[in-house]
Amino acid sequence: DGDKGRTVQKRKIRELLESIDPKERLDGEVEDLLLDVADEFIDSITRFACQLAKHRKSDRLEVNDLALHLDR
Repeated sequence: DGDKGRTVQKRKIRELLESIDPKERLDGEVEDLLLDVADEFIDSITRFACQLAKHRKSDRLEVNDLALHLDR
């Protein structure tokens, strides 16, 4: 499937779609676009949370670090 290096796998996108509508199918390019968006979103949240943890002089991420970015 070409999912190597991705945070989210095509299988998960397909499972999500099937849970919403088992008869629906996505074009391969749409799947790739959704995977790119998901990877960018996860990367953005993680980077922001790491910066917050570093600012707090901590070497651990906390749920609040992630939630702060999501609340924006």
